[in-house]
Amino acid sequence: MDAARALRVLLLLALLGLGSLPVTEEKPISLTYRCPCRYVENSVAKSHIKHLKILTVPGCSLQIIARLKNSSKQICIDPKLKWIQEYLEKYLHK
Repeated sequence: MDAARALRVLLLLALLGLGSLPVTEEKPISLTYRCPCRYVENSVAKSHIKHLKILTVPGCSLQIIARLKNSSKQICIDPKLKWIQEYLEKYLHK
């Protein structure tokens, strides 16, 4: 048997073996959605922010993404910052 045919046979056996695994309702780790903000900035001045985006993602804490004025860079901001809390209070009472 040549190497290419042997490889195809091994792949077919592996695929057949995967079909016999138990089915679970959980998604594999590689397919689960990750929270956009894994790291947050704690010392961002309000004057440096051009635009804020507030995300509510299931399974994640409140996600706040800011676009900076002097660049197109986007950063995640800690929602516990005092000026963010004040902004959210105003935003929610409108």
